[in-house]
Amino acid sequence: MIVGIKKAILHIADVTSGLSVFSDEGMDVEDAQINTFITKHIEKLYDSGSLRPADFREASGLRAKLTQYKNGETTFAELSKAAAERLFDAMMTVEEPKPCDLIVAEFTAGDQPYIGILKCDNRVGMTHTVVQDEGKIFNNIINHYAILPPVTNKISEAAFINMETENIRYAGKKYKIDGDPVDVIAELLLECDYEISPRESANTLRRTAKKVAVENGTDAIAAQAKIKEYVTESIEENNYEYVDTDKVAEKVFEGLPAIRDEFTAKLEKAGVPKKVEATKYLTKKMTSNIKLSTDTGVDLSFPPEYYKNPDYIELITNEDGTLSIKINNITEIINR
Repeated sequence: MIVGIKKAILHIADVTSGLSVFSDEGMDVEDAQINTFITKHIEKLYDSGSLRPADFREASGLRAKLTQYKNGETTFAELSKAAAERLFDAMMTVEEPKPCDLIVAEFTAGDQPYIGILKCDNRVGMTHTVVQDEGKIFNNIINHYAILPPVTNKISEAAFINMETENIRYAGKKYKIDGDPVDVIAELLLECDYEISPRESANTLRRTAKKVAVENGTDAIAAQAKIKEYVTESIEENNYEYVDTDKVAEKVFEGLPAIRDEFTAKLEKAGVPKKVEATKYLTKKMTSNIKLSTDTGVDLSFPPEYYKNPDYIELITNEDGTLSIKINNITEIINR
C-alpha cells in the first residue's frame, strides 16, 4: 500500500505528571524524516491482521467532532486536540498510567481518505550529553524519558477512520480502571462497538476446531488439515476476500452434524464473524504446512493435503499402542 500523508499533528500526554501539551499547529509533513516516521508506522499497522473492525456509537463525541471537520465547521487541529483531550482524560483514570504522545494524521490509502490516530507510548532510553565547564569537555550518558517507538516496532494502540464511510479499524488493549478492565481506545476515545480482529478470528478458529475434535473423540490433526485445505480453496474462490466460517464447519466436521453445530456455536460465542477477512496473516497462517512434534524428538512439516493420503504419509497404530509414521514416494532427502 502507499500512504499519502496530508496533515499530521503531535500532542503530548504526560499522565504521570498530569501535564498535557496540546499543539496548535501541525508538523511539516513535507519533511522527509517526519513523513517517513508516520508513514512507516501507519503501513506497519494498516495491513496487519490485528486491527478490529468497529463502528461509532450514535452518541460518540469524537464522531461528532469528525462530522464537524468534514463539514468545515472546525479545524484539523481542533479535531486532533479533541482526540488528545479524550485520551488524556481516559489515561488519567487508569491504575498504572504511562506517558505517551498522540499523533493524529490525515492521509489517503487506496484513494480513500482516513484519519489515523497513533498512541505512541514513551519509553526510557539512554542518550549522550556534552557538558563544557571551565574550558573542559565532559561527555556523559543520561536517561531520556520520552523516546518515541522506532519504525521497526509496531504500535500497539491506534485507530484508522475512513472519512467517507466512518468505518473504523483499530488496535487497543485493556487497562484497569476502578478494578475493571477497559479498552481505552474503543470505549473512551472512539466510543465504538467492535468485532474481534481477523488475526484473533483465525487463531480462535484453529483452537476451537482442535478442542471440539479432542472433546468428541475425533481426529484433531485431521481437523486442522481440513481447515487449511478449505481456507486455501476458499480464498482463491473468493478472490482472497474472506473465509466463510459456516463452510469451514461443514468441511471439518462433514457427516457429524452435532459436532459441527457445537463448533459453530462456540465460534459464535467467541465473537468470530461469519465471514473472516482474508488478510495476509490469515492467508499465511491458515494455508501453511501441518507441523507435528513427537515425544521422540522428531518434528514433521508437510502440506495439509498429504495427511492421511497413503501416497505420501501413513499413520500406523502398532500392536503395543505406539504410533509409527511412514513417509512414502520420497525421491530425494536434503540435509538442511
